[in-house]
Amino acid sequence: MDTYICFNDESGSLEDKKKAFYVRASLVINAIDLKKIEQKVEDIKNQMNLLNLNVEIKWQDLWQIRQCFKKNTSPKDNRLNKIYQYLNSIGKDYHLLIDYCQDSLFVLNEIDCKIILTFTQTNKYKTHKPKDIYKFHIQTHLQRLQMQYQQKDAIILLIYDSIDEKKRTTFKEIYNEIITNGDFIKDYSVVYDCLLFDDSYSNTLLQITDFIAGSFANLLVASEKDNYTNYQKAIEFYFKFIEPKIPKKIMIYGE
Repeated sequence: MDTYICFNDESGSLEDKKKAFYVRASLVINAIDLKKIEQKVEDIKNQMNLLNLNVEIKWQDLWQIRQCFKKNTSPKDNRLNKIYQYLNSIGKDYHLLIDYCQDSLFVLNEIDCKIILTFTQTNKYKTHKPKDIYKFHIQTHLQRLQMQYQQKDAIILLIYDSIDEKKRTTFKEIYNEIITNGDFIKDYSVVYDCLLFDDSYSNTLLQITDFIAGSFANLLVASEKDNYTNYQKAIEFYFKFIEPKIPKKIMIYGE
């Protein structure tokens, strides 16, 4: 039996009215490739002199710190300021973060992996309960995982990025309800029946999943605004590294 691990992260927030889209991304890898990927990313960090940073690099950081370097002002946020000061200390700027993101995503080209993407255009679902929207995302990812891997002798472990306790409880309730009761899929035979959580700070694959979700979210914003100039890197990363890993009919538009 093959063991697969599905790493899942979000971009945007249903509570943040400034965000036009809420995105969830799944990155599915064979467990035998886990250490290989982690080592490749560690090698990238070493080559870029980022091993001593000790701060997680998130998708949103790339563009916030970019603005700080352009304005020559330190970020007010303590975590961002640590990144900003570290880059200054090694004589680099925000371009190094973008290169790191690019090289990390490039690793996906070297392995057999799958990506699932779902999104909600938040202003169209103002009257919907957040739990119902979360259920759409969780359920759709579970359905796609079952359909993609049901012909294999496999088990899939799902690891979500750590979130606040209230949302974690909600996610587990939704997950358990779907796994226990089913939907049009009566038996989620390849999906492990317990939803797991981990801190992205110490999880390389969740960090890459964050890059995937963020890149796709920016692509959606660029499309909505019909302004592709300000989102060139997100668009480039999406079509070069992400889109080729999406199985046919796996990207779901919806609630």
